[in-house]
Amino acid sequence: MLNSITNFPSLSTAFLQVKENHGCAGVDRVTIEEFEIDLPKNLSEIANELKHKQYSPLPLLKIIVDKGKGDNEGRALCVPTVKDRLVQTAVFHVIEPVLEKEFEACSFAFRKGHSVKQAVYKIKEYYDSGYRWVVDADIDAFFDSVDHDLLIGKVKRFIDDVEIVRLIRSWIKAEVWDGENLKVLDKGIPQGSPLSPILANLFLDELDEEMLRKGQRYVRFADDFLILCKSQEKAVQSLEQVNKKLDDLLLKLDDSEVVSFDHGFQYLGVTFVRSMIFVPFDKPKKERKVLYYPPPMNLSAYYLKKKRGW
Repeated sequence: MLNSITNFPSLSTAFLQVKENHGCAGVDRVTIEEFEIDLPKNLSEIANELKHKQYSPLPLLKIIVDKGKGDNEGRALCVPTVKDRLVQTAVFHVIEPVLEKEFEACSFAFRKGHSVKQAVYKIKEYYDSGYRWVVDADIDAFFDSVDHDLLIGKVKRFIDDVEIVRLIRSWIKAEVWDGENLKVLDKGIPQGSPLSPILANLFLDELDEEMLRKGQRYVRFADDFLILCKSQEKAVQSLEQVNKKLDDLLLKLDDSEVVSFDHGFQYLGVTFVRSMIFVPFDKPKKERKVLYYPPPMNLSAYYLKKKRGW
């Protein structure tokens, strides 16, 4: 599996995707444009490092961006360097077909051919079939709470390439530079990394399977989900079921409530009231404003400490 990403076409394709996604420089302050100037040389060096098992990611750069609500409320993103985003993207291209086959139809986020619109259609289908009560829930600090041992165990179930697993482990247990301190992640999936969405779906696939095994009408988009039921009593019971399963995953619910279509609720920005669905007008996507960008990291001192084994 690793051999399929150490060739020039695979790495070139990965770079083009990184370029299309734009994004800022990481801790090394190398921008996409600067990386592209010596692209053949850079790709050759990456291929060499991967082949000889000498590749090691640099720390993530922790930046704060606004949530797009107009209130300057911040959300942390941990941004890999351009080089590390490229390697992660190349790995994504080889593991995505393997993992995608394992995912359930009730999962609608971060997947080709799945969307908010499809999730809304599925909710409408359940309403039309008589499911009028809803458990509306999301997982508390999901991306910050994922247990690394559980996640790597799930990766190993489907990915048998030892080196690919090692790379994934190095990315989720990354160091993070926040401008003052260098901290090693002991849990969580760093938001801002190309592999984060598919790893999130992999981790929550066990929850999806459990809900479907219990016969639930269930719709999940990332860490937000609905369980649709025919009575309020069934909805309350379903909430208990999901709490038990989340305990197994070392997760817990944040906000959760039992609501009905008669009273109405919002999900994924869409309002549901009885048989009516209200979708907001499309707004042009706004660039997320960076509220905090850390000062440069002293890479010379960092490499020296690594060399000395500190």
